[in-house]
Amino acid sequence: MAIKKKQVISQSSKTRKGPMGYDEPRLTYDVLIRYLLEPGELEGDSKRRATDKNWSPQVYHIKKLLVQKNQPVLYWLIDNEGNSPERSFVHEELLVIPHDTELPPQWVLTS
Repeated sequence: MAIKKKQVISQSSKTRKGPMGYDEPRLTYDVLIRYLLEPGELEGDSKRRATDKNWSPQVYHIKKLLVQKNQPVLYWLIDNEGNSPERSFVHEELLVIPHDTELPPQWVLTS
């Protein structure tokens, strides 16, 4: 049935609270961000352990964003060295770091 239609709007199995799409508030390109790690993302397996970090050790900026009707805003990230995660993120998966926050040295975050 969906193959014959010119446009199919996907229905989420769980309704989202708050605005979405064009009405959703967007993050600006100048904010500092960490993203929520998937289970075992740093260790290379799919299990989450109590000692795993919840947020990425690197700090990122927004590289680009995508706004579509009736869909959450998607964000792609990039760090100061030009590295970026291979996936996109929604607002709930991002942790905004205030500009007046003094960040620890990188060696503390990666150990």
